[in-house]
Amino acid sequence: MAANLSSELAIQIQSGTNSPRRLSSDPFETFLEAMLQVRQECHLWKAHFIHLSGHALPEATSAEYRDVWDLMLAKWIPEYSPENYQRFAPLFENALRDMRARFDRLSVVFSRVLPRDVRKRLDKAMRQLDFAAASYSWIPAREHIEDPAVLFAARFKGVIRVLRLIARDADERLRMMVE
Repeated sequence: MAANLSSELAIQIQSGTNSPRRLSSDPFETFLEAMLQVRQECHLWKAHFIHLSGHALPEATSAEYRDVWDLMLAKWIPEYSPENYQRFAPLFENALRDMRARFDRLSVVFSRVLPRDVRKRLDKAMRQLDFAAASYSWIPAREHIEDPAVLFAARFKGVIRVLRLIARDADERLRMMVE
Protein backbone atom coordinates (compact mmCIF):
# COMPACT_ATOMS: atom_id res chain seq x y z
CA MET A 1 0.00 0.00 0.00
CA ALA A 2 2.81 2.41 0.89
CA ALA A 3 4.52 1.63 -2.40
CA ASN A 4 1.28 2.32 -4.28
CA LEU A 5 0.79 5.60 -2.46
CA SER A 6 4.35 6.73 -3.09
CA SER A 7 4.16 5.84 -6.80
CA GLU A 8 0.82 7.64 -7.10
CA LEU A 9 2.34 10.67 -5.41
CA ALA A 10 5.35 10.54 -7.76
CA ILE A 11 3.03 10.42 -10.79
CA GLN A 12 1.06 13.36 -9.44
CA ILE A 13 4.21 15.38 -8.81
CA GLN A 14 5.47 14.65 -12.34
CA SER A 15 2.11 15.62 -13.82
CA GLY A 16 2.03 18.83 -11.82
CA THR A 17 -0.89 17.88 -9.58
CA ASN A 18 -0.32 19.19 -6.05
CA SER A 19 -3.12 17.51 -4.18
CA PRO A 20 -2.97 13.73 -3.73
CA ARG A 21 -5.89 11.68 -4.97
CA ARG A 22 -8.00 9.86 -2.43
CA LEU A 23 -7.79 6.12 -2.22
CA SER A 24 -10.69 4.26 -3.70
CA SER A 25 -13.78 4.27 -1.54
CA ASP A 26 -14.87 1.04 -3.22
CA PRO A 27 -15.31 -1.51 -0.40
CA PHE A 28 -14.31 -4.34 -2.76
CA GLU A 29 -10.93 -2.77 -3.53
CA THR A 30 -10.38 -1.89 0.11
CA PHE A 31 -11.22 -5.46 1.15
CA LEU A 32 -8.75 -6.83 -1.41
CA GLU A 33 -6.07 -4.51 -0.06
CA ALA A 34 -6.87 -5.56 3.52
CA MET A 35 -6.59 -9.28 2.70
CA LEU A 36 -3.36 -8.72 0.81
CA GLN A 37 -1.91 -6.85 3.79
CA VAL A 38 -3.00 -9.59 6.23
CA ARG A 39 -1.38 -12.20 4.02
CA GLN A 40 1.84 -10.24 3.59
CA GLU A 41 2.26 -9.67 7.32
CA CYS A 42 2.35 -13.44 7.90
CA HIS A 43 4.94 -13.88 5.20
CA LEU A 44 7.26 -11.33 6.82
CA TRP A 45 7.75 -13.61 9.82
CA LYS A 46 8.22 -16.59 7.51
CA ALA A 47 10.87 -14.74 5.51
CA HIS A 48 12.66 -13.73 8.72
CA PHE A 49 12.60 -17.36 9.88
CA ILE A 50 14.01 -18.60 6.57
CA HIS A 51 16.74 -15.95 6.69
CA LEU A 52 17.80 -16.84 10.25
CA SER A 53 17.66 -20.57 9.61
CA GLY A 54 19.67 -20.35 6.41
CA HIS A 55 17.36 -22.76 4.61
CA ALA A 56 17.15 -22.73 0.87
CA LEU A 57 13.96 -23.96 -0.65
CA PRO A 58 14.51 -27.67 -1.29
CA GLU A 59 13.49 -29.47 -4.39
CA ALA A 60 10.15 -30.94 -3.46
CA THR A 61 6.99 -31.69 -5.30
CA SER A 62 3.77 -29.89 -4.59
CA ALA A 63 2.33 -33.30 -3.68
CA GLU A 64 4.68 -33.45 -0.70
CA TYR A 65 3.77 -30.09 0.82
CA ARG A 66 0.84 -27.82 0.24
CA ASP A 67 3.05 -24.76 0.71
CA VAL A 68 6.14 -23.51 2.52
CA TRP A 69 4.22 -23.40 5.81
CA ASP A 70 3.83 -27.19 5.69
CA LEU A 71 7.46 -27.62 4.68
CA MET A 72 8.52 -25.53 7.66
CA LEU A 73 6.48 -27.68 10.03
CA ALA A 74 7.70 -30.94 8.53
CA LYS A 75 11.38 -30.24 7.96
CA TRP A 76 12.60 -26.90 9.29
CA ILE A 77 11.92 -26.84 13.03
CA PRO A 78 15.41 -26.28 14.43
CA GLU A 79 16.94 -28.50 17.09
CA TYR A 80 17.27 -26.94 20.52
CA SER A 81 20.67 -25.81 21.70
CA PRO A 82 21.66 -22.73 23.70
CA GLU A 83 23.17 -21.33 20.48
CA ASN A 84 19.98 -21.92 18.49
CA TYR A 85 17.93 -20.42 21.31
CA GLN A 86 19.95 -17.20 20.98
CA ARG A 87 20.00 -17.36 17.19
CA PHE A 88 16.21 -17.49 16.88
CA ALA A 89 15.38 -15.20 19.80
CA PRO A 90 14.74 -12.21 17.47
CA LEU A 91 11.86 -14.17 15.88
CA PHE A 92 10.13 -14.44 19.24
CA GLU A 93 11.06 -11.09 20.68
CA ASN A 94 11.03 -8.26 18.16
CA ALA A 95 9.45 -10.04 15.18
CA LEU A 96 6.41 -11.31 17.09
CA ARG A 97 5.94 -7.99 18.85
CA ASP A 98 6.04 -6.27 15.45
CA MET A 99 3.65 -8.85 14.01
CA ARG A 100 1.21 -8.27 16.84
CA ALA A 101 1.34 -4.50 16.28
CA ARG A 102 0.78 -4.97 12.55
CA PHE A 103 -2.25 -7.20 13.10
CA ASP A 104 -3.64 -4.65 15.54
CA ARG A 105 -3.07 -1.83 13.04
CA LEU A 106 -4.77 -3.82 10.26
CA SER A 107 -7.78 -4.48 12.49
CA VAL A 108 -8.13 -0.75 13.11
CA VAL A 109 -7.31 0.57 9.63
CA PHE A 110 -9.54 -1.92 7.84
CA SER A 111 -12.22 -2.26 10.53
CA ARG A 112 -14.99 -1.31 8.10
CA VAL A 113 -14.19 -4.00 5.53
CA LEU A 114 -12.69 -6.89 7.48
CA PRO A 115 -15.32 -9.50 8.24
CA ARG A 116 -16.00 -10.13 11.91
CA ASP A 117 -14.49 -13.63 11.75
CA VAL A 118 -11.24 -12.24 10.32
CA ARG A 119 -11.00 -9.60 13.06
CA LYS A 120 -11.69 -12.28 15.68
CA ARG A 121 -9.02 -14.52 14.15
CA LEU A 122 -6.50 -11.66 14.21
CA ASP A 123 -7.37 -10.92 17.85
CA LYS A 124 -6.89 -14.57 18.77
CA ALA A 125 -3.63 -14.69 16.82
CA MET A 126 -2.35 -11.64 18.70
CA ARG A 127 -2.98 -13.40 22.02
CA GLN A 128 -1.29 -16.56 20.75
CA LEU A 129 1.71 -14.59 19.49
CA ASP A 130 1.99 -12.82 22.85
CA PHE A 131 2.01 -16.20 24.58
CA ALA A 132 4.59 -17.61 22.14
CA ALA A 133 6.89 -14.64 22.71
CA ALA A 134 6.57 -14.82 26.49
CA SER A 135 6.93 -18.59 26.70
CA TYR A 136 9.98 -18.55 24.43
CA SER A 137 11.73 -16.34 26.96
CA TRP A 138 10.88 -18.85 29.72
CA ILE A 139 12.55 -21.84 28.03
CA PRO A 140 15.92 -21.60 29.81
CA ALA A 141 14.28 -21.04 33.21
CA ARG A 142 12.02 -24.09 32.80
CA GLU A 143 14.84 -26.46 31.85
CA HIS A 144 14.59 -28.30 35.19
CA ILE A 145 10.81 -28.77 34.74
CA GLU A 146 10.41 -29.59 31.05
CA ASP A 147 12.67 -30.64 28.22
CA PRO A 148 13.80 -27.40 26.51
CA ALA A 149 13.87 -29.17 23.13
CA VAL A 150 10.13 -29.91 23.43
CA LEU A 151 9.33 -26.33 24.48
CA PHE A 152 11.55 -24.88 21.76
CA ALA A 153 9.93 -26.96 19.00
CA ALA A 154 6.44 -26.22 20.36
CA ARG A 155 7.00 -22.47 20.12
CA PHE A 156 7.98 -22.73 16.45
CA LYS A 157 5.12 -25.05 15.60
CA GLY A 158 2.61 -22.87 17.41
CA VAL A 159 3.61 -19.68 15.60
CA ILE A 160 3.82 -21.38 12.21
CA ARG A 161 0.35 -22.89 12.64
CA VAL A 162 -1.20 -19.55 13.65
CA LEU A 163 0.37 -17.64 10.78
CA ARG A 164 -0.35 -20.44 8.31
CA LEU A 165 -4.04 -20.36 9.24
CA ILE A 166 -4.28 -16.60 8.78
CA ALA A 167 -2.27 -16.56 5.53
CA ARG A 168 -4.25 -19.42 4.01
CA ASP A 169 -7.56 -17.84 4.99
CA ALA A 170 -6.50 -14.56 3.37
CA ASP A 171 -5.31 -16.42 0.26
CA GLU A 172 -8.63 -18.27 -0.02
CA ARG A 173 -10.66 -15.08 0.40
CA LEU A 174 -8.55 -13.31 -2.22
CA ARG A 175 -8.93 -16.24 -4.59
CA MET A 176 -12.71 -16.25 -4.18
CA MET A 177 -12.93 -12.49 -4.71
CA VAL A 178 -10.97 -12.38 -7.96
CA GLU A 179 -12.31 -15.49 -9.67
